Order: sequence, then C-alpha cells, then structure tokens
Amino acid sequence: MKKLILILNFIVFTFSISAQTPDLVLEKGVKPHKEIDAIYTAFTKGYRELNVDLVANLYTEDANYLASGSQMTDGRGKIYDNFKDFFDYVKKGGNTMEIKFRILSREVDKNLGYDVGIYTLNSFKDGKQVQTGQGKFFVVTKKIGNKWYFRYDSYSNLKPENQ
Repeated sequence: MKKLILILNFIVFTFSISAQTPDLVLEKGVKPHKEIDAIYTAFTKGYRELNVDLVANLYTEDANYLASGSQMTDGRGKIYDNFKDFFDYVKKGGNTMEIKFRILSREVDKNLGYDVGIYTLNSFKDGKQVQTGQGKFFVVTKKIGNKWYFRYDSYSNLKPENQ
C-alpha cells in the first residue's frame, strides 16, 4: 500500500511539474489543462518568432480582442491585422520579443474555460533586454471540434511596482 501511495504521489508531482515551464506558470491550485496550456505555448512561440499566422490562428473566427486603451477588435481577420502591424513594427526596429504567463485562476468546463493571470512582455535588441512590462489578463477559451481557442482576450497594463 505504501508503494502505491508513493507511486501515485510521484505521478501527481511529475504531472504538476510538467505543466510548469519558464513561459507558463500555474499558481498553486490551478489545474493544468493540456489543450489550453498548449495555446499559451504556441502564443509564446509566436511572439518569439514574430509569427503573426501562428498567433492569430489561436483565436476563434469570431473572437473579440479587447486591448488596453483601444477599440474592441472583432474577428480573427482583424486580430491578424493588429498583430501583423505590431510584429512588423517590432521587426522594423530590429527587436525581438518574448512573453510569459502566470495563471492565477482557471475554471474549465466541457467546452468553455477562463483564465485570469499576469503576463510579462520583454523586448530585446541585439540580444540585450531593452524593455519590460507587465499586465493583467482575462481570457475565455472555447473548444470547437477537438481544438481549444481564445474566444475573448482582454488585458490591461500594470504600473511598475516602484512607481
């Protein structure tokens, strides 16, 4: 019986560690969700590569993107355009980007879920970090067929703690 308990504890511990990456941290009590976590992994990859197709295709066709200080963007096509403009601007400046997520709260049902968290966005030039920022976000994920997508994506910037 002790061996069974040890094995089960090892499996649970290993599973919870595997959900944690440097780019996606799930706070204590937040359960991993393989498919939803994969959205964040792809989003992070899209930012590193400045790949607008990868990022835009993580959204449903009828998604709403609610960027801080901007009008609401409706639909994957317009979301694509927004990310294209942003990534082109970053590329033109000779910069690269990385984004990381910390999920503070998550609820998932059969076909819908939501996450509340903090993102950290870093900008680099010639391999050196030149800017960093953080914000809070709320996203709703939706399962369509066998795949999960962002349906609603809302964020706002956080002021640096020393201000």
